[in-house]
Amino acid sequence: MKPFRLSRRTLLRGVGAAVALPTLEAMLDSRGTALAAGKPLPRRFATFFFGDGVILGKWNPTSTGANWQLSPALAPLVNVKSYVNVVSGHQVKTPDRRGHHTGQSAILSGYPFIELYAPNANYASKFGGPSIDQVAAQHIGQGTAFRSLELGVSKRIVTGEGPTLQYISHKGPDQPLQPEYNPAALFTRLFSGFSPAPEPQVDPRAALRASVLDAVREDAKRLQVRLGSTDRARLDAHLTSISELRQQILALPPQYTQACTQPQPVTQTNRDSGGKEPLEQVSKTMSDLLVLAWACDLTRVASYMFSGGVCATVFHMLGQSRGNHDLTHDPDPSAQDQVHASVVWVVKQFAYLLERLKATPEAGGNLLDNSCLLLTSDVAEGYAHSTTDYPILVAGRAGGYLKSPGVHVRSTSKENTSNVLLTCLKAVGTGVASVGGDSGYSDTECTAIKA
Repeated sequence: MKPFRLSRRTLLRGVGAAVALPTLEAMLDSRGTALAAGKPLPRRFATFFFGDGVILGKWNPTSTGANWQLSPALAPLVNVKSYVNVVSGHQVKTPDRRGHHTGQSAILSGYPFIELYAPNANYASKFGGPSIDQVAAQHIGQGTAFRSLELGVSKRIVTGEGPTLQYISHKGPDQPLQPEYNPAALFTRLFSGFSPAPEPQVDPRAALRASVLDAVREDAKRLQVRLGSTDRARLDAHLTSISELRQQILALPPQYTQACTQPQPVTQTNRDSGGKEPLEQVSKTMSDLLVLAWACDLTRVASYMFSGGVCATVFHMLGQSRGNHDLTHDPDPSAQDQVHASVVWVVKQFAYLLERLKATPEAGGNLLDNSCLLLTSDVAEGYAHSTTDYPILVAGRAGGYLKSPGVHVRSTSKENTSNVLLTCLKAVGTGVASVGGDSGYSDTECTAIKA
């Protein structure tokens, strides 16, 4: 009897709704290592960005090679350490004309920034070329429902110094891509085709109350009778995940979702609860949504801006009341301790995303096996606005392209940070031969993190 096979593009359909599926055994070849059509499993790429750097003495591991140990700042990665490569000692090679602007453009694109006329600000700039997520999207994002996703968490963004600091994803110098800060809007965009209500006073979560899963229930039943036991279990788990995520979004504070109905600008209209951002709730939900989007092959590329360049975010859950950038410039040891605590907290959110990817099965492995995520910031250390010894993590195995278990690679010659960007792009199958431009250009990979 000929085995039952499904296309990777199969959707559950109902009246006015469609739900994408995770990779099921019925979509794979007889060995379970590639799609049934003979194509390799998809690889995914994401940048995970936070503003204002780290404290290097607490970030860099003390040992290098395969036996590196987690530093205090990287301690939250304990459950996914084998998937993490640490790159240190590298330097941004573009001219250091303006700390945050220099670092943010170079570490995300490999290009020097372009200065803009700024009559009402101290400085302003835009990217000099496409960010690497958009380079990746151009090559591996064309066949999916969404070419790329741009996600944001903290809304404390610098908006007066041009697009370099305001956004992390750029198609080109004049095409910045605004991140989505609203989990409810992202959910409906990904899974239900919901159109926001025309009146801003209407709670946008109303559409979520009519579950998309109800609409596709009959189609799901028809498919389940044709699947094997493993695929039935996976389908049940997938639909349960969507249902649980919907409940998480509905449980968010009303102030947050009401603000999400405002189309422009999101950063100015999103309301906090008691003046505090719901950072952990939003970060976890955004991570859950990204995992589902990758599991369903709705997109293969994302940028995740936890906080913006300069970082005015207040980490109130740590008992802090001052913005992170303000703290980084306070030489008092207690202020620096608070900066370190916020870095650890952000790494914890990154670890959550990695653990969710690791826990999501795909073929004989998991999503993290076929992904590459670059974590970095707009400067090395906020106190000095430095661009040397840059904090860089490269996580995931990218289908076996990246070294695993991960290593700590420390350059003794201040190698170009763009070498790491090129490695990431090659790891996810873009086929590009170089990255960046001018002094940030690189056609050399960071071979030490390659398998």
